[in-house]
Amino acid sequence: MKITRSRLTKLSLLTALILQTQVLAKETEVKKNNLNTLDSVMIYGEQEKTTSATKLDMTIFETPQAVSVVSDIQIDDYNLTDTASALEQVSGVRVERTETDRTYYNARGFNIVNFQYDGVGVPTSGTFHGIEDMSAYEQVEVVKGATSIISSLSNPSATVNFVRKKPTDETKAYISTSYGSWNQKRIEGDVSGTIIDDKLKGRFVIAKQKGDSYLDRYSSDITSFYGVLTSDLTDTTKVTFGHSINDNDNKGISSGALPLFYSDGTKTDYDVSTNTAPDWARKELTLSKTFLEIEQDITTNWLAKAIYSHNKLETDWDWFYLDGNPNKGTNTGLSSLASRYEEEKEVDVIDVFASGYFKAFGKEHKVVFGVNHADIDTTAKSIYPSTGGTYFPIGGDWMSGNTPKPTFYKHDPKKSSTDTNEKQTAYYISSRLNILDNLSILLGARAIDIRQDGISYGASQEVDENEVASYIGAAYEVIPGTMLFSSYSEVFNSQSYVNESLSPLGAVEGKSFEAGIKQELNDGNAILSLSYFKSEQENLGEYVSQHATGLNIYKGISVESDGFELELAGEVSEGLNLSMGYTYINIKDEDGNKARRYIPKKEFKLSSAYQLSSAPLRVGASLRWQSEIYSGDNEAQDSYALINTFARYKATKNLSINLNINNITDEEYKLTAQWGQSNYGAPRNATINLKYTF
Repeated sequence: MKITRSRLTKLSLLTALILQTQVLAKETEVKKNNLNTLDSVMIYGEQEKTTSATKLDMTIFETPQAVSVVSDIQIDDYNLTDTASALEQVSGVRVERTETDRTYYNARGFNIVNFQYDGVGVPTSGTFHGIEDMSAYEQVEVVKGATSIISSLSNPSATVNFVRKKPTDETKAYISTSYGSWNQKRIEGDVSGTIIDDKLKGRFVIAKQKGDSYLDRYSSDITSFYGVLTSDLTDTTKVTFGHSINDNDNKGISSGALPLFYSDGTKTDYDVSTNTAPDWARKELTLSKTFLEIEQDITTNWLAKAIYSHNKLETDWDWFYLDGNPNKGTNTGLSSLASRYEEEKEVDVIDVFASGYFKAFGKEHKVVFGVNHADIDTTAKSIYPSTGGTYFPIGGDWMSGNTPKPTFYKHDPKKSSTDTNEKQTAYYISSRLNILDNLSILLGARAIDIRQDGISYGASQEVDENEVASYIGAAYEVIPGTMLFSSYSEVFNSQSYVNESLSPLGAVEGKSFEAGIKQELNDGNAILSLSYFKSEQENLGEYVSQHATGLNIYKGISVESDGFELELAGEVSEGLNLSMGYTYINIKDEDGNKARRYIPKKEFKLSSAYQLSSAPLRVGASLRWQSEIYSGDNEAQDSYALINTFARYKATKNLSINLNINNITDEEYKLTAQWGQSNYGAPRNATINLKYTF
């Protein structure tokens, strides 16, 4: 849809918003500070009113969509050391671990492509390589459903915001060390405080984790650093500068995974430790993030903020891939392909906005307006052996990992390279209008322009798309502590896929609707919410086959989805915290047939923690259950449940000991069915952690 002056003006009058995935969970004061309590935030989820990057001063309770928060205490309780394990805790969010070092995320049946860091969106394809450490982040916030004002791309899944750790006024520090199954060793340090009185504060975090795996030949080596400085240049001007590095050196990585079915159509049955990768397969990956924020108070009620971020991803990857369905008993019949893949991606994002309050009709309202611009440069190439990018049959001994490493030197710049530049520009306006004391309306519009040029593996990547996406939401507190809400958002999501003629598939367009009720419990320390959601999308990319160049071919389909979520999060009674949710999803294609069946229709998640009042002990357990999943029309994995437990003992005021046991019943299960392949999930394992706080 082209942007016309009349359409833009009309939608601008809607003023704007949407709640952004920046509902920052403020720390709740611990009531006691002796050997019978733990010195940390005790509440799961967000409780206090906060100002997020949408700047609309909304709590989870006031937001007209389903919102989940993984707080710092939940991260500590369940030893969530990487971003994937943290998101796995979120009700309604599914982590698709399609191979050891490549992950997709989806919510409500569709891929999550909107990821933010402190409220600033960073364009992604929705595919994540390597393992990103959690040590730099305070918590994770997830707004479910389409949020057309949160970022330039809007799809009916979710927006994820990673909240970075910030400097503190008082000097604080901790050091922790852990040891776990398969020789997993980790050390982490964090120091924060004032460097120059009233002028400069800083925080520095470093983490190192190294070890083997339950998968044959797979090992990981992760190094993470994060530093941030904050300075009040004047009484009205604040500057923040930060930089992080996440470095992976992983060996025995699987590209693709174990085939789900034999050639006769029956399910494969391998040892849980089986890995398709030979010992020489490896991935070296470095992700660096630099950001600069300048915040200026204009008046008592108005401020302006400029944020610049620069992300750089460098990947060097020797991989080995198996394709096909093996013969039962011999494991022959597969084809193999090997390559070296090198990629460099740089993403520059600038977000400039002003936010403030105004009075009208006897009420105070808030408005935000600004511009966001992203520039993405990607260069990549595949380097093949002398045989080029051709699949060759392989014998049945591939499980041994002894497949010899070929010499990689053959490269065709025209057919096996990527060189693209993408520019995304969005102008947005958002507002929260307080119509009555108990009724607020959220209105928003975002004008989006996406331009891309370049070539990827012989296919043109020329894209020129623009759209205006609008949003409207309402929250009505019918009685104190009971909120009715609804929201409508237009869907617009650019896709990097190509069709059978190797032309860009184009954007997904559609609409998304949500309505529900939220109820405060235990004096507002917990929230129970029930939401119904529905979406319609056109031209959604569906995988068809692989082209001779190695590109995946997609076709555009129309889909409809609906479902509901029931979620309870917070301190439901003194000392007892819960994060619990049940999700039901129904997805159909344009012919009314079931679609995207690799996503379970039903899923239940529960994470709990209880602080004993009579002892310095905190204990808890989590349960994750899902219904069956399919590869095409064939069931690939029946329903299963995983149970994790933890216990934390405070030996002294400063020293705590944490024991985590995962998959305590030693359930055997497959991680995904998205591509007809899957590794097994981890069997029972344990980690012990010592943390000393200064």
